[in-house]
Amino acid sequence: MARPVQLAPGSLALVLCRLEAQEAAAGAEEPGGRAVFRAFRRANARCFWNSRLARAASRLAFQGWLRRGVLLVHAPPASLQVLRDAWCRRALRPPRGFRIRAVGDVFPVQMNPIAQSQFIPLAEVLCCAVSDMNAAQIVVTQESLLEHLMKHYPGHRVWHLIIQSFWMD
Repeated sequence: MARPVQLAPGSLALVLCRLEAQEAAAGAEEPGGRAVFRAFRRANARCFWNSRLARAASRLAFQGWLRRGVLLVHAPPASLQVLRDAWCRRALRPPRGFRIRAVGDVFPVQMNPIAQSQFIPLAEVLCCAVSDMNAAQIVVTQESLLEHLMKHYPGHRVWHLIIQSFWMD
């Protein structure tokens, strides 16, 4: 069994809510997470009077966006601490059109990878290959199919034997 993978280590979550005037102007459409992240980073990077906050904001990376206004950001530990301190002092600026309701540490989410078998159903492979080649408007011949299989399913050196045994002239 594969070892668990930690997702989003060293991240902060910012719970945002839209300002009422912005909600009415935009209707029910929710802005994209990357746009909200850029607006948040821009708002805090403009704090020239607080060089630590401006520098920390410039080091932020977009981690994710959850519906209902949760922005996940990642940065080096020192930069995350600057953001925590700014939140505690009420100096952290929200993205335009939003209010920050809460800021908190995200504990890593654990994912247990599911192992794949070494077995590939031949019918599935052939159907997918022919479908992909048809979509790319490539004529399916014995040679083109073999080339496609070698490119997309590397490590299977017996493709030519399989294709020869199933190919009917």
